[in-house]
Order: sequence, then structure tokens, then C-alpha cells
Amino acid sequence: MNDGIEFHVEDSGLAILRVNRPDARNALNWAAQEAFAAAVMRVAQTAVSPDPAIRALIITGTGDKAFVAGGDLKELRAYPEPEAGARLNRIMGTALAQLTELPMPVIAAVNGDAFGGGCEILTACDLRLAAAHAHFSFAQVKVSLTTGWGGTGRLVRLIGQSRAMELLLTARLIDTEEAYRLGLIHRIVPAADDVLQMARAWAAELIALPQQALAFTKELVHTASHATLVETYWQETKLFTKLWASPNHLEALAAFREKRPAVFNKEKGD
Repeated sequence: MNDGIEFHVEDSGLAILRVNRPDARNALNWAAQEAFAAAVMRVAQTAVSPDPAIRALIITGTGDKAFVAGGDLKELRAYPEPEAGARLNRIMGTALAQLTELPMPVIAAVNGDAFGGGCEILTACDLRLAAAHAHFSFAQVKVSLTTGWGGTGRLVRLIGQSRAMELLLTARLIDTEEAYRLGLIHRIVPAADDVLQMARAWAAELIALPQQALAFTKELVHTASHATLVETYWQETKLFTKLWASPNHLEALAAFREKRPAVFNKEKGD
């Protein structure tokens, strides 16, 4: 792809979506937003095939300065009309909603600072690791906006209402250590290590696990975030029962019996 977005799928089943606008701190102009949304759509379409080619997705940025700096204000300031705001909300809001629903693990490899919409992208990813030098700010209020890509709802669910309120109202800058303590990121990548390589290693671990069990677990976690305990239990019962006779579970039982490592995803659609 072009327009500031690079997307490719490797033989291992790992897809990488990279925002490639380093001169603009990887901010998303109109073209990049459309290309980002198209890449997510492509992953979603692949995921419903009988033998999905994509088993995990990494989202990252180019360089070591910025992950994503939100929307590109240099371009967007030329579009003050309400219709432009609606378009911005629709393109990326829809893309990030779709991102959360993907049935495979989505990893954010935060190579640098994440501001505004960049932080909203983080909240739509399942797992998040960040370079030790990265900083974060939900900076929308500084330009007289709220989050516009679904970030507030997801942030509240990730770190709780009180902490989310403080970050959103103050737009203050936090470092990686604080982001880790808050639960905004899961792992800190030391300065000597490469963020993307660490994300690749994490993705490889996930790709080796049973694909359908990962998808069902994601679905169940999302259900638990808004449903009652009883509703979540019934969903859990349905998914657990469906997995019980699956080829991957039978392989796990055989491997246990034979005292060998299990080899998952041998069957199509597992």
C-alpha cells in the first residue's frame, strides 16, 4: 500500500501495518486514514476465510520518534466545516471499531510518542508494548476536541473511569513507566532492544497457539467488559463446549498423553 501506510503479510501469518510518515511524526492525513482503514478491512476479510492467512497483526510506526501523532493538523486545519469532522470521525472510528473485533491478536509496537489519535489506536489493540523512551498524551482537549475515534470508551474499560478522566481532562504527558503502571501498555522494551523485533517474537508465540481458542478468548473478554456475569457465563459455556471437540484440543490431549509438544493449527479453520 502507499499513501503513508505500509501493509504486508508474511509467510508465518503475521501481518504488519506500519504508518510511514516520519516527517509528519506519523500523523494521519486524509489519504493515510483511508489507507489505514483499507488495511484493517483487508485483515477482517481475510479472517473470515476457511483458512485465514493472517494469524496476528502488528501496528507500528516508522522511525523512533513517533508511533502515531493523531490526525495531521497541517492538512486538517484547512477543513474547518462540520462535514470534515464527521468524515474524520467516521473513517478512523469505524476502522478502530473493526480493529477491536478482529478474531486474531492485535499488537501495538509503540516505537515512539503516541499523541491524540495515536493513543486512541493503542486502546483498540489487544496487546501493547512500547519503547522505553516513548511518551503518551490524550491531547485532544488541547485543540478543543474530545476523542473522536472511540478512545474514551475503550480507555475507561482499560484503566478505569477515575484514571481515564484525569488523563483526558489534563491531556498531560506521561512516560512509558507510568503508562505501564496504569495498564495502558503491557511491556516496556529496553533501549537496547528493537520494538518491532520484540513484537514479532510476541506474535510468534501467539501464532503457535490454537487460533480458534485465541479468537474465542478475545470474544469472551469483550463480552465480559459489558455483559453481566450470567450473560458472560453462558457465552463462556457456548464457546468452551464448541472448543472441546475441536482438532486443536484433541491435539493437546494427544500431546499430553504422548508426552510431546503439541502442534496446533494443523487443520483448516482451527
